[in-house]
Amino acid sequence: MNRREFSKRAMLTALSVPLLSNNELFSAPKKEKLVSSYYLRAHTYTLVPHQVREDMKWMADIGTQAVDVGVLEQDLYAAVENIEYIVEAAHKEGMKVFAVPSRWGGMIAGAPKVPSVFSTLNPQTWILNDKGKPITSNISGVMSSVHYPEVLEFFCNSLTQIFKNWDISGIIWDEIKVLLKDYSEMAIKNLGVNAKFEQHVDAVCDFFSKVNTHIKSIGQDKSVHAFLFANKTQIEIDRVAQIKNMDYYGSDGRPWRMEDGGSLQDKNKVLLGKNCGERFIEVAKNNNVKSLMLIENHEMNEADNLLMDKRLPEVFALDVDHYIYYYYPRSLKDPEGNMKIIKKHVKKFLEK
Repeated sequence: MNRREFSKRAMLTALSVPLLSNNELFSAPKKEKLVSSYYLRAHTYTLVPHQVREDMKWMADIGTQAVDVGVLEQDLYAAVENIEYIVEAAHKEGMKVFAVPSRWGGMIAGAPKVPSVFSTLNPQTWILNDKGKPITSNISGVMSSVHYPEVLEFFCNSLTQIFKNWDISGIIWDEIKVLLKDYSEMAIKNLGVNAKFEQHVDAVCDFFSKVNTHIKSIGQDKSVHAFLFANKTQIEIDRVAQIKNMDYYGSDGRPWRMEDGGSLQDKNKVLLGKNCGERFIEVAKNNNVKSLMLIENHEMNEADNLLMDKRLPEVFALDVDHYIYYYYPRSLKDPEGNMKIIKKHVKKFLEK
C-alpha cells in the first residue's frame, strides 16, 4: 500500500468513528454498586404471601439488588417451599437472592442463634481446648473442626442442595467463628500440639478455600461473600482475605465511629475508623477481591437511630463494592424509624 492510499483509508476510518469529548475519553467507567438486604428468618414457617410480596417491593423500590436469606441446616428439607416462595418473589421484583448459611457446624453466624444439628450428631468432630474439653458458645453450643473430612463433606453436600433447591446467585459467609486454637485429635495430627495461632487460622482458610472451590464448580457465576467482626486482629483480617475463590470481603459493625458512643457489642466493632471496619477496604483491594460492609442496624434504640442517620453518609462515602443492611431486624425500639433512615440513605447512594 502506497502512502497516498494509506492516508485515504485512515481518513475514511476516522470519519466513521464518532468524536468523543475529553470527558468521555478520560473519565473512568462508572463503578458497579451492589446493595443487598438481610432478610433473615422471615416467613420460614409461617408464610403470608402478600406480606412477602410487600417486603420485596419495598426493597426493590429503594434500589436493593439482592435479598439475603438465612438457611439453617434443617431448612434444606424442612422449609424448602417457603424459601422457594421468597426466592421467586424476589426474582419477580428483579432482585437476585444470596443464601446465608446459618450456624452450620456452629462454625459461622447467621440467624437464628441455635445449635447445629450436624455438630450435635457428630461429637467426634468437636473443637477441643488444651484440656481436651469442647469449646462451646453460649449462642450455638459446640463447634465442629475444619480438620475432619466429614465436616468438609457436610458443607459441600449442603451447598449442592442449596443450589439444587433454589435459584441462588451466591453465598455469604457470615462471621467465621472458628478462628481459634484447636486441640482436637485431627487438628493435632495435622498441625501438631504446639501449632501457632496463625497455623490454626490458615487451616480454617484452607477449609473455606476448598468449600468455595466447590461452589465455583457448581457455577462460576455463583458469587462468594465473606465478612468478619470489624474489630478482628490484623492477622485474622489479612489471612482470611487470602481465602481462594472469594469475590467480596469485608466486615460488619455499627454504622458510626467509636467516639460516637451508641450501643456497641464489642470495642471497635464499628464501620468507621482506620482501626475498625475501614481496614478491610484496603486489604480486600490488595487481595484482588471486592470490598463489603454489613451495616448492623439491629438492636437499636431511638438515640442509635439518630446516630446512624448522622453517620450513614460517611459509611456510603467509602464507596464499598457491596453494602448489606438488615430489613426490619430484631430488637428495635423504633423499627419504622430505623427502616425510614435506611431507605433514605440507600436510595441516595444508589442514585448518585
